[in-house]
Amino acid sequence: MQNGSDDDADMKVRLAKLASALQARREADTAEERRRSDAGPDKSLGRAMSLGFRVLTEFVSAAVVGGLIGWLLDKWLGTTPWLLVLFVGLGVAAGFNNVYRMAAKTTPPPRDGGQPPQT
Repeated sequence: MQNGSDDDADMKVRLAKLASALQARREADTAEERRRSDAGPDKSLGRAMSLGFRVLTEFVSAAVVGGLIGWLLDKWLGTTPWLLVLFVGLGVAAGFNNVYRMAAKTTPPPRDGGQPPQT
């Protein structure tokens, strides 16, 4: 009968070691997650630069594509410069729309549900 109680004690020791190792791993993962989520000055500057370049690219590419479509249609239909002007304007409007949608996505909603402060 002594053998059975030794196995139980051995199992309890192994279980305690496993539980402590698991807890240490969870704490390490939590610390790593916090470290990654902390926005230091370098990370926030990189994110802002990335967003700025993306906004610039969206806006300029929409205007250029509109201009190219207008220019090609003008050459094909012989309506120079009216379709070029029209499609550049449409491209600029599309660029503004793209930038607006991008800004609306990145802006977090207010925490208080958008209610004005009560006095």
